Amino acid sequence: MNSIFTLVAALSLTLLTPLCAEEMRIAALFTDHMVLQRERPVPVWGWANPGELVNVEFAGQKKSAIAAADGKWLVKLDPMPASSEGRELLVESAVTSKKSKITDVVVGDVWLCSGQSNMHFPLNSATNGEKEIAVEQPTLRFFIVGDEFGQKPIADSKGVWRSASPTTSGACSAVAYFFGKNLQQKLGVPIGLLISSVGGTRIESWMRSETLAMTGESDPLVKKWKDISADEFKKIESVYRAYQYQRDIIHSQAVKDAKAKGILAPPEPQMPKLRCHDCPNSLHNGMIAPLQPFAIRGAIWYQGESNSGQPAAYEKLLPAMIADWRQVWGSELPFLFVQLAPYQKTHPAFREAQLHIWQKTPHTAMVVTTDVGDANTIHPLRKRPVGERLALAALALSYGEKIEYSGPVFKGMNIEGKRAVLSFDHTGTGLMAKDAALTGFTLAGADGKFLPALAVIDGSTVVVTCEKISNPVAVRYGWAMMPDGNLFNREGLPAAPFRTDHPADQKRAAIGPNFKRRQ
Repeated sequence: MNSIFTLVAALSLTLLTPLCAEEMRIAALFTDHMVLQRERPVPVWGWANPGELVNVEFAGQKKSAIAAADGKWLVKLDPMPASSEGRELLVESAVTSKKSKITDVVVGDVWLCSGQSNMHFPLNSATNGEKEIAVEQPTLRFFIVGDEFGQKPIADSKGVWRSASPTTSGACSAVAYFFGKNLQQKLGVPIGLLISSVGGTRIESWMRSETLAMTGESDPLVKKWKDISADEFKKIESVYRAYQYQRDIIHSQAVKDAKAKGILAPPEPQMPKLRCHDCPNSLHNGMIAPLQPFAIRGAIWYQGESNSGQPAAYEKLLPAMIADWRQVWGSELPFLFVQLAPYQKTHPAFREAQLHIWQKTPHTAMVVTTDVGDANTIHPLRKRPVGERLALAALALSYGEKIEYSGPVFKGMNIEGKRAVLSFDHTGTGLMAKDAALTGFTLAGADGKFLPALAVIDGSTVVVTCEKISNPVAVRYGWAMMPDGNLFNREGLPAAPFRTDHPADQKRAAIGPNFKRRQ
């Protein structure tokens, strides 16, 4: 009898116990010192046993959710005003009474900061970085998403929220830091930076495979990775991470030692032929999907070096990725991106493609960086102007401030005898030549040969002439790997390079089939 009773009790306990022992937890994005998005519904999510009731409390709100069949639960907090007061976010299982307590949570604006190495570039390596690192900024906070590559979407991310301080800021993206600092100072609300960036990556790796397929671009790259098995993918990733360690730790130290001894430095380790960085959708799966649908205000993007050999393709790829992100985060998601800085191997046609993307894609802005490049490195050290200009664009685009956020942008050309008269948008309070007479303009006649030209500002226009050309046909400005133009508006923002002879009715070819991969 006792045996039967024991068996029944055991069966009852089994029926009451969840089949999968998934301990209630909250997504890794939710940590101490985090920033929640103000004035919008705020999704909060995690995992528990299927059917388990989970309660979430914050700022006087209490929301509940039942874990779905896959164990995921999600609640949405009601929109909240900005607050610098650090409060507790409490998550509790109604079944097991397990609690997760997130402390020092503030409410402000959260921006996703993504791209490749120039976005990843840390503050401690930037010009005047040490001065910035020394400043404590408790309401400027950042979350660096851990590097993850996936053939399929990964559920959770890795990382922690940190307040900007002398012990933390050095690792923050320099561009994101200056962007966030400027917004925080202008708006007076906490700013959160979700930094999801990896050096040397192509845009295809940041896109969903379905989105990439719809563009009709990059088919050879897709085909190259199509039949890679999960085991092969892990091996490729392991080999590349080993290479990174050899390059960044072992080789870097060897170079320093060689320099100190005055001897020849050893050669850099050879890069593997296959990298997860190049695998379509691998970084979307590993470093964007886990962030969705975390509430954000907008996104900033600094990428393109690894795609700079295919401007025509990029002109389709980036708008497709923007549209894809907007499906998740909202159709009006502000998207601000950086036009590639001057570098000896970056063709002007790629900057032109970026300009076209801005002009054709609603609710976007582009930051021009022609004055902060470096011919000898693809990673210019001056990141402050980049971040500050992104902040200007955000203030205009996302916050509705009536300010000029862009330098002059070519609008139209009239031929008046020997003169080509150019008009511009975004002239602000007026055009100006920075430091000297206008430079960077070339003029062509019917023969299509471009010659250095004289350019002068005439009110809101620029007049371009050349003694050797009596019937001008086309003008180019800053059309070089290293643009030398100095046309600005009086707000101190540089003009975007352009050409008036763009073959709009022809498909542009790639700039060299054997482009060098950018880090």
